[in-house]
Amino acid sequence: MDTFSHIIIGLGLGALAQVDPAVIDHTSLSQAVIAGTVIGSNAPDFDIIYRFKGKGSYLRHHRGISHSLLALPLWGLVVSSIVYLFFPNSPFLHLYFWTLLAVLVHVFLDLFNVHGTQVLLPFSRKWIAFDSIPLVDPYFLILHVLGFSLLPFYQAGKTFLIIYIFLLLYLVIRAFSTLLIKIHLQNHFQNAVRLKLIPRMTMFKWDIIIETKEELIFGVFFKNSLYIDHTFSKKINFPELVQESKKDPSVLDFLSSTHYAYPFVQERKKGFYVYWKDLRFRTNKFFPSLVIMFISSDLKNKKSFIGNFHSLKQYKKVLRDLKRIDSN
Repeated sequence: MDTFSHIIIGLGLGALAQVDPAVIDHTSLSQAVIAGTVIGSNAPDFDIIYRFKGKGSYLRHHRGISHSLLALPLWGLVVSSIVYLFFPNSPFLHLYFWTLLAVLVHVFLDLFNVHGTQVLLPFSRKWIAFDSIPLVDPYFLILHVLGFSLLPFYQAGKTFLIIYIFLLLYLVIRAFSTLLIKIHLQNHFQNAVRLKLIPRMTMFKWDIIIETKEELIFGVFFKNSLYIDHTFSKKINFPELVQESKKDPSVLDFLSSTHYAYPFVQERKKGFYVYWKDLRFRTNKFFPSLVIMFISSDLKNKKSFIGNFHSLKQYKKVLRDLKRIDSN
């Protein structure tokens, strides 16, 4: 989920903590727990420090070891210990429990979106994603705002206990729906190598990727119907250039962050452009998350860009910059 959602959930968990008698009866602990849950709810994303080493480094490490099972109790301990310095009269075990819960909820929810996490590190580098909720889920935000608006009238802990019961049921419904759709599509596309569902904000609506040995099929599944948008042949032009591009650090970083990157090659007058696109994110036929690499005809000059495009203007600017490299 996004940072704003994690902050809102951290505040919600701080309100939920009021069901704990120790928190209710201890003003200092109550304040400490709210600080702990808000910070703890964002702690696994502190791997943003990798951005100082570049976008590629961040993509390689984001939702990696910081989101692993081994890191979770450590995050809880570090955050609660820091908060405890400002609230030394608070019972530490209660503070640690609620802070750890916020950390656990962060990673638990990240498992349900299309990115997933490498939660099993260092034992496995496998990405685990349940493909059930969007990166920004309006239902989570709406129910939290509703809960906050009720706090002047009802006890915080009981209010958010009810809120989180509803949200847990919501997660179960979305996860079960995703599973049923995958089974349905697998039965229909028996030649599929793999299927990927990308949940939209609208409930029971998914973007779909169906990969066969020959092609990639993109569509939308809604109201028990699959609408095909377009297909791509899996035939790769200039496969030797694709292999050459894999030596580039930016490409390696990008490939480590997704199993749904696919290469496309365009030939130009003085060289080639190799595009590695993350197929999970698209608007029609445009894929905003990618690496673009220029390789000159003699294979001596190479330059790459890695990142997410937020506008067509930004995309065209990057292409112009690469063209200037092409002309040198």
